[in-house]
Amino acid sequence: MTRLIAQPLLLAALLATAACSGKDEAPAADARDGFAGLADKAVNEIREEFATEDMDLGRGRNDEPAAKLSPQGDLVIGGDKVAMDDGQREIALAYRNALAKVAETGARIGLQGAALAGDALKLAAASALSGDGTTVEEQLKGQTAELEAEAKALCGLLPDLYARQQRFAEAVPAFAPYANMDEADIEKCGDGKFTP
Repeated sequence: MTRLIAQPLLLAALLATAACSGKDEAPAADARDGFAGLADKAVNEIREEFATEDMDLGRGRNDEPAAKLSPQGDLVIGGDKVAMDDGQREIALAYRNALAKVAETGARIGLQGAALAGDALKLAAASALSGDGTTVEEQLKGQTAELEAEAKALCGLLPDLYARQQRFAEAVPAFAPYANMDEADIEKCGDGKFTP
């Protein structure tokens, strides 16, 4: 799953750097609109990968065999499919969907953050050259507030993800060692200290 999130974030960083090095022919708003289109494309690619590829659940808390969760809701541990009934599979899919939503939201925030960084670099360079006394912080206040609101919205998704994880671990005990999220993660996110 890390690969699913890392690729769009790397793309975002490269695009932000490229945006800062080019000529300033287009207004910053046009650049943001173009970046929003790229962000939408990247998020759609992530969504497609979640819909078609196994989700890597890692090796658990105590270095258990690697586990994956298929798009059909099959839990595979160490290459062996865990026997589940339809109800358990439905719970597994609900967890998978909640995790995908958090990952998509996180990717979008990362892309928006990269766009904001690109805008900040462009504005800082322009301000230094023009002698404009307006700080970059003042100029980007609206974008920064929007990004902070998006981050708070992401934190708002975590209680549902945690509840679905717990329900999955209860319904399918073989999943329990891979249920690594705890309530402290939710609290850290609200404090701005969450690191997935």
